[in-house]
Amino acid sequence: MAEAKDKNVWTVLPKLVAMGDRERARKLRRSLWLWLIVVVVVVTAVGTVVNLMTVDRDPQDPVENWLQSMVDGRSRQGLATFSTGGSGYMGSSALPNRAYRAAEGRIDRFEITGVQAAGTTAEITARVWWADGEIPEGGVQGEEHTWTAVKERRTGPFNDHWVLSKHQPDVLSVRAPAVSSIAINGVNQRLKPRDRAVADGNGGVWSWEAMPGRFTVDLPEGSHYVLAQPVEPVVVGLEDPAVHEVAIELEPSPALWEEVDDAIRDEVDDCMSKTSVAPEGCPSSQRWAEGEVPMAEVPSGAMVTPSAATATPTPAGSPTRGASIEDVEWELVSRPSLWLIPDDDTASRLDWKASEHNTAQARLTYLEDGRRIEELIDFPVHVDVTSDGNSADIEVRLD
Repeated sequence: MAEAKDKNVWTVLPKLVAMGDRERARKLRRSLWLWLIVVVVVVTAVGTVVNLMTVDRDPQDPVENWLQSMVDGRSRQGLATFSTGGSGYMGSSALPNRAYRAAEGRIDRFEITGVQAAGTTAEITARVWWADGEIPEGGVQGEEHTWTAVKERRTGPFNDHWVLSKHQPDVLSVRAPAVSSIAINGVNQRLKPRDRAVADGNGGVWSWEAMPGRFTVDLPEGSHYVLAQPVEPVVVGLEDPAVHEVAIELEPSPALWEEVDDAIRDEVDDCMSKTSVAPEGCPSSQRWAEGEVPMAEVPSGAMVTPSAATATPTPAGSPTRGASIEDVEWELVSRPSLWLIPDDDTASRLDWKASEHNTAQARLTYLEDGRRIEELIDFPVHVDVTSDGNSADIEVRLD
C-alpha cells in the first residue's frame, strides 16, 4: 500500500511542476506585453512632441527660418525651407555651412511685416538689414521682400507643414582643372571627380546651391598653385536666382617652385658626390665613358692643371686605355635659374616642366696616370612636374 502511494506521488509531482511553469510563463508574457505597450506609447508621445516643435506650422515659419539661416550662416538648413515635392531636402548640393558663415553680404537682421494667408497659400513680407559696409549694390537698409509659402500635405499625424515655394536656386559653379581643392570664402573645399556637374578631361565644373551673400573663390593657403588671374567675387542676391560661374586658371605658387628647386638641388648634390668620371644618370666626363673606357672623340676643352699656382694649364690630349683614374671630384660651377612652364606635350593643365633656357656647368677633376685633369662640363637640367595642388610628382634628370 505504501509503495502504491509513493508511485502516485511521483506521478502527480511532475504535473504540478508543469502547471507552475505555465503560470509563470503567462505572467512573464503579460509583463512583456505591458512594457511593450508602455514603450510604444512613450515613443509615440515623444515623437509627436518633437514633430510639433520642429515642423513649421505657421505660414511665416519657413520665411523666418530662411532669413534666420542667412543671419546665422546655415546654408543647408536655409535651403531645407523650400518645397521639394514632399521628399525633403538632403542638403547634398548646398554650399557647406562653414563656407557660408564666412561669406560677407549676408543680412544682419530681419522683421516680418505682413502675413496674408488664403487656404494652403500665404504671402509673407519681411524687411531686411545688412551690417554696415556690407550692403549689396542696389540694396537699401530696411527694404521689403515678399515670399510665397504653401502648405504641404504629408503622411502621418501632425506632419503637414508650410514651406517656401517656387524654389529656383542660385548656383555657384567653379570651372577648374583637376586640383584637389579650392577655397571658398577661405574655407577649403575638396573637388572630387565624382562630384563634377560637368566633366572636362580631368577637370570640369563643380556646383553648389548658394544662399544670398558674397563669395570669393581662391586656392587654399600653402597650395602648389595660385590664381593666374584674380577672380571677381560672386554676389548672390535675395531675388532673381541665377547660375554664377567662375573659371580659375593656375600658375605655380612659391611653394611648388621651392619644392621643385629643392628636388633639383638634391639631385645635383647627389651627382656632385660621385667618385666616378661617368656616373649613371649624372653629368659625365667628355674623355671617359662608363667603366673608364676612353671616348673615341675627345673635345679639346680638357686641360692638364699643374699643382703649381704659377704653372700654365696645357691641353690634356687623348686618353690612353688602361690609364689609372684616381681622386675624382665633381663641383657645381653654375646652374640656371628655375623657370616652370606648362608642359605642352600633355593634355593636362597640371603638368609642368623646367624651361631649358640654359645649361648647368660642373667642374670635374681627377688624376690620370698622375696628371691632374680638369674638365668643364655643360649639362641639361630636365624637370617634369605634376601636382594636384596638394602633392607633387617631380622627376629630375641631369644627363
